[in-house]
Amino acid sequence: MLINENELYVKNALSKSELKNFFNEFSDSKKIVIAYSGGIDSSVLLHLLFSIKEDLKQSLKAIHINHGLHKNSNDWEKFCKEECARFNISFKAITINENRSKNESIESWARDKRYLLIAKEMNRDDLLVTAHHMDDQIETFFLQTLRGAGPRGLASMPIIKKIVNGYHARPFLNIQRTELEQYANDNNLLWQEDESNSDIRYDRNYLRHRVLTYLEKSWPSYRQTISRVVSHQRESMAILNEIASDDMTKVLRENFVNLDIQILKKLSLSRQKNLIFYWLDNLNLEKPGSKHINQIIETLVNTGSDKSPCVNWKNTEVRKYRDYLYASKTIKQHNSNEEIYWNTNSPLEIQGEKLVAKETLGKGVQRSCIKDAKITIRYRNGGEKIYSNSLSNSKTVKKLFQEHGVLPWLRDRVPLIYIDEELAVVPGFCIGKKFSASKNEKSLDIYWSGYSKVLQ
Repeated sequence: MLINENELYVKNALSKSELKNFFNEFSDSKKIVIAYSGGIDSSVLLHLLFSIKEDLKQSLKAIHINHGLHKNSNDWEKFCKEECARFNISFKAITINENRSKNESIESWARDKRYLLIAKEMNRDDLLVTAHHMDDQIETFFLQTLRGAGPRGLASMPIIKKIVNGYHARPFLNIQRTELEQYANDNNLLWQEDESNSDIRYDRNYLRHRVLTYLEKSWPSYRQTISRVVSHQRESMAILNEIASDDMTKVLRENFVNLDIQILKKLSLSRQKNLIFYWLDNLNLEKPGSKHINQIIETLVNTGSDKSPCVNWKNTEVRKYRDYLYASKTIKQHNSNEEIYWNTNSPLEIQGEKLVAKETLGKGVQRSCIKDAKITIRYRNGGEKIYSNSLSNSKTVKKLFQEHGVLPWLRDRVPLIYIDEELAVVPGFCIGKKFSASKNEKSLDIYWSGYSKVLQ
């Protein structure tokens, strides 16, 4: 399903016919997931979707995230459950059972956790719908302005956004808060009031209650004016993305998701930054700030170091190796001293990948070597050596990895297979001469699915 995020538009989402037509554009979506907090905005969204339920191609499911931040959190969850039962809409409540880090704002922490948990409930091409409206959009624009954002930040929230498992839709972005309130009152809807929305310690609430109320007195139509500014920024962003897309065809390494630094450096500095942002966005990684983009340029692109420096933020890491940029989610810590015993009759999960021993002839490890032997999995700690048929002398695992271009930050994650305390197999790379099967000899071909992922 191809959805043009810049062309799909909802002028009046309170019109049931227009809303129905909007959702029918998502022909491959089997499910609409409603982010339902129980507040007035999401209650209007729930009611509207209920009212066109029979005309939709997709099933409806409401998800409520219980952040556990308020004394009434459980009461709100109960209310949401009862409302969904009244409308005969599938409902699921999810409770966040972890604390935020000390340096993270409650707002960003709650938002990130909310979207992460909802995403886990979505299947391919599912549609997440939230009740963000024009006033939310205007507030986002001002907050981005105060943070010194560029066109992408000032473009604020799109009506449609591609996410990992589907799409995120905000059909109310052209509707003012007062219109939603009017709809709720006209239809006798029930909702919950969140007292924290009046707490001006939060940036968005301060802006809403202490700044924009005064702005409206002198510029009563400021919402429409700022909406036009947002629209202009979206057009600018579309042009920047077109340029970045063209640049990426030249800089992206063939069949890979890595950027060729030498080609990247031939672009102007502005285009380098634009491309890096676009590249990370296409990988569905956390958006970098200008600080992180500048760090990538200074410490990765413009450095001659043969080390593997890293620039990281939130859940994203960007690294350099052999003139290429690599980006991924933050690599979790693991115990490189761990030792795992393996019964080769069963697959083993190593670093999220499968380690499998397949019975065959003349390939891999002699079957006789495995019988009654102690098979253990360890990781590289330094000094390990192996002697294979293709080598006249033993070679260190470090040297083996360097020659094959194994990414330095993943070298301690490749499983090393020991037979009775002797290094026998480095899956995909090498088999010890002592253990290597000869032609037509019963053997085990050992394969690790993570092999290609650790290579340059």
